[in-house]
Amino acid sequence: MPLEKPICSENLAGISSLSGEWKQRAEEELNETPEVFGRELAALKRMVKNDSNLTVPNTNEFLIRFLRARKFDSTKAFHMLQRYFLMKIKCPELFQCSLPSECNAMFELQAQNMLLQRDQLGRRVFIIRVDSFDSTKVTIEDVFRTNVLALEQIVREPETQIAGIVVILDMAGLSLQHAKFFTPYYAKKMVELVQETFPLRFKGFHVVNEPFYFDAVITVLKPFLKEKIKKRIILHGNDLSSLHAFVSTDILPVEYGGTAGNFNNRAWYMKLLAEETYFKNSRTFGYKVDVDLDVEEDND
Repeated sequence: MPLEKPICSENLAGISSLSGEWKQRAEEELNETPEVFGRELAALKRMVKNDSNLTVPNTNEFLIRFLRARKFDSTKAFHMLQRYFLMKIKCPELFQCSLPSECNAMFELQAQNMLLQRDQLGRRVFIIRVDSFDSTKVTIEDVFRTNVLALEQIVREPETQIAGIVVILDMAGLSLQHAKFFTPYYAKKMVELVQETFPLRFKGFHVVNEPFYFDAVITVLKPFLKEKIKKRIILHGNDLSSLHAFVSTDILPVEYGGTAGNFNNRAWYMKLLAEETYFKNSRTFGYKVDVDLDVEEDND
C-alpha cells in the first residue's frame, strides 16, 4: 500500500547527513544551509500535503532530491515534483520506470552503461552507444524506459544530487534506423525530462563520433532547448582528447581512450537487479490516474 505523505513536525534543521566537502559544495552551489534546509523542506512538505491527489514516499530523502535540483526553492521543487509524477501517467510508455528484470534484452545489447566510478568533479557518467540499439530487438520506448531506470537509480545518491550527471552520447554508426529516436516528438520528450522533469543536475552532454549530418539532429532539438542546456552540449567528433578535457581517462572505458577496461554494463546491471524490490515499490506512488493538472514551467 502507498505510504502517507510526509507530514511529521520534527525539527527539520540539520536533517541533511552530508559532511565535509559535500556539505560545503551543497552550501555553495545549492544554497543548502541549515536554516534554508529546514525552512524549504517544511514548506515543500506542506505543499505536498495539500495536494490531495498525490501520494509520495514517507521519507525526507525523497523530497530533498527535488529541493537540490531546484537549489532549495521549495515552490520550484514542488512544480518539478508535480511534473515528475504527471509524466509517468501522461506518457507511461516512455517514462514509467521499467523493472530491472524486464530489461535483460536491453542490457545484452551493451548500449548503455552507468560508469561505477565518478569523474574528477564527483559526477556520475552515463554512456549511450547509438549503434548498439537494434530495432529488431528493442523499441525506442524500451530505450527511454531504461534511461529512466538509470536515472532513478542514481538520483537516490546525495552526492549525485549535488554533483550531477554527465552523458556521453556515442553517435558512431548513426543510420536511418535510428532516425525515429530524433523525431520532434521524442526530442521534445527527452528535453522535457532533462530541463523540467527529472530531479537531477545534467551538467554536460558530450557527443562523440558524430557523422557530418548530425547537425540535422541538433536542428530538431534546438527549438526546445534552454540556453543553459545548449551551452552544455559539446561535439567532439573523433577527437577523444577533447572529451578527456572534460571527463578523466581513469574512469573511461578503453573504447573512449580510457584506462578502466572495456565497455561492459554487466556489473551495473547486477546492481540494478539487486534493487528490484525498491523499483517495484516506487510504482505505488504518484498521482491518481484521473488527475488533470496544468503545471507551469520554471524559468531556470
